[in-house]
Amino acid sequence: MLASTAAVRRIVQREAARATALVGGTTHAFASLDAYADYGKHLFTGKVADEYLKKHGSSGDILKDPSWVNNHADTVANAVFDWYVYFLNQIN
Repeated sequence: MLASTAAVRRIVQREAARATALVGGTTHAFASLDAYADYGKHLFTGKVADEYLKKHGSSGDILKDPSWVNNHADTVANAVFDWYVYFLNQIN
């Protein structure tokens, strides 16, 4: 069975409308990279890490040895959390 051009057009339009309805009645544009412009600018390394790790009785030197994951994870987690809280207070 051969379909006419008009019939094909109606099917395509109907399917496009159905697909739009499935995603909430809106069409989505491509994401912008502007939201990621600051990505990687705020890192817990070097002087920043040393400052916060000292508050927890350690130093930034522990991060140079990968075994910190096993030996100092709680200390690093607490220091990162303090840094995060400070950072949030700065942007608000």
